Amino acid sequence: MVQSAAPGDIYPRDKHEAELCETASRPDWLYLGGLLALDVGAIWGGSSDAVKASSSIPVRGVLGPGIIGLTWGATVGGAWMALPQCSSTWVGAPPPEGQVRERWPLALSLAILAGVTAPVINGIAIGFDLPVAWSTFEREMHLVAAGVAGFAGAFVPYLIPPSTWSAARELERIRVSGDGHSAFVGYGREF
Repeated sequence: MVQSAAPGDIYPRDKHEAELCETASRPDWLYLGGLLALDVGAIWGGSSDAVKASSSIPVRGVLGPGIIGLTWGATVGGAWMALPQCSSTWVGAPPPEGQVRERWPLALSLAILAGVTAPVINGIAIGFDLPVAWSTFEREMHLVAAGVAGFAGAFVPYLIPPSTWSAARELERIRVSGDGHSAFVGYGREF
């Protein structure tokens, strides 16, 4: 027997949906810990004396800040994805008209936030004792490389998502597809 969705159908409909909601209702601590470990490693490696004293300007001005910016962006973009995305007492589903909320505004906002704050994190990581031999261009490149990498890094979690995000998207996909036999027709009229 096929169950059809009712307007008040807010609980998991079957065991598979309950399992997906259970996965999506707990923070993905492993993912968050991995992002934190990547941040620590990038700050340690990108701000090391070997990178700051390198004879290669691309290593000093782009590689170090780029790595720090990329991991910081991934943390900003992925941290909210690793937080709970479902509740066993309220399993959201789009209405028959289709998805009414877009995800890209939040993703873009977090990417901009990561791009703006990555140079600050890089500046804190490399400290104030910069070599005198660094040119103004190289110092500017620290800001640009960290900012661009931070912006780009915020989209990396969409390529490698946490389990909470993946389970919530799968639950949403199941809810949208339904039983495959339903259709919705509507009309609108102004007066």
